[in-house]
Amino acid sequence: MHRYWRLGLALLLGKIAYLGIICLAVQLWPDLDGANADRVREVWFPTESTPRYSGLARHFATWDSEHYLYLSTAGYSPDARSIAFYPLWPLLIRGGAAVTGASGLVAGLVLANVLSLLGWLLFHHVTSSRLGERSANLALALLLAFPGSLFFQFGYSESLFFLLLMTLWWGMERNRYQVAWCAGFLAPLARGVGVFGVIPICWHWTVDQRRTRLARRAVSIAERSHEPHTEGTSGSGSTLLLAAPLIGWGTYLCLMWLWTGSPFAGLDAQRYWGAHAIGNLWDVSKFIAGFFRYSEWHAFSGSLLDRLAFLLLLNAIPSLWRVGKDLLVWVYALGVIPAMSGTFVSFVRFEACAFPVFIGWAVMLLGWRGRWPAAVFLIVNVLLHGVLLWQFVNFRWAG
Repeated sequence: MHRYWRLGLALLLGKIAYLGIICLAVQLWPDLDGANADRVREVWFPTESTPRYSGLARHFATWDSEHYLYLSTAGYSPDARSIAFYPLWPLLIRGGAAVTGASGLVAGLVLANVLSLLGWLLFHHVTSSRLGERSANLALALLLAFPGSLFFQFGYSESLFFLLLMTLWWGMERNRYQVAWCAGFLAPLARGVGVFGVIPICWHWTVDQRRTRLARRAVSIAERSHEPHTEGTSGSGSTLLLAAPLIGWGTYLCLMWLWTGSPFAGLDAQRYWGAHAIGNLWDVSKFIAGFFRYSEWHAFSGSLLDRLAFLLLLNAIPSLWRVGKDLLVWVYALGVIPAMSGTFVSFVRFEACAFPVFIGWAVMLLGWRGRWPAAVFLIVNVLLHGVLLWQFVNFRWAG
């Protein structure tokens, strides 16, 4: 327990230093692309009256952050383009601002950093329980260094979603199904891909049912031979868990119906971005062709970096095959599905929540001789992280 207090304190101090460096850097070398920010704003909010941030605050309210801040104050209305974003995170921002009296921007920043810190600690805890502390330490370091992890420090839904994923994973690992059910229910309200949490839950349910049948068979044999036996686990908890993401998704549709008059208003609003579509999941040829259709090193579409990140995801698969096939199911739900639905748009950001990838990388790197491969990989990630961070706070595309 003491080591987690120390780890938590180290992560907290790291976050404070991270945000402090950003504040200092943007004050000393302001490079905000204000013209791009205004141009994009006109597309995002053509009719809505939204607050305009200035000074230091403007660097922390870029891209999707502004949508969440808008929704946290204005709510969901039929004609707003921001309703493409899911409601749990803006509702939390609104609640945090109401309780503390702080602005939505400050409340969102504090919540994002607290939730991501808790998610990182839980990630380390479950990974350490399965694979040992050495693997957990490296996996956490890889997660923190990864370029897409920059969004855990800003007013994005990644922090909330990652903590819900870790809670669901921990709950299934420990057979704490009430806790897992709550996390599975809330995940689709935070991010659309949360509904695909039903896939790893189905895998867990299948394994759990098999264990239950084997335990009952062992009980029957022991009773016939008059030998002592141990109790088997009941599969009822995991069976109820199957419904959690589906009920969460249904709740999202009901809320959208209540707020906008149409349960599919949020899905329809995705057309304004022209990226993610559920139909892309069945268009394998489009996905394969899209992988080779890159045009810039990193941009909204045609990003070479997003495609290289997907290759790195695939590189983690052999290690995950050895340490736990359940983790491969998580990779499919959290990594492959977002890559296919959006044809790699924002994939670096989405991959930051595909937590088994970092475990696979850690296992692979620890299996190599010497420490230099891990050191080189971490350094490259840190450098890319810094580049994308600077782009993000200055309203240039980062993911």
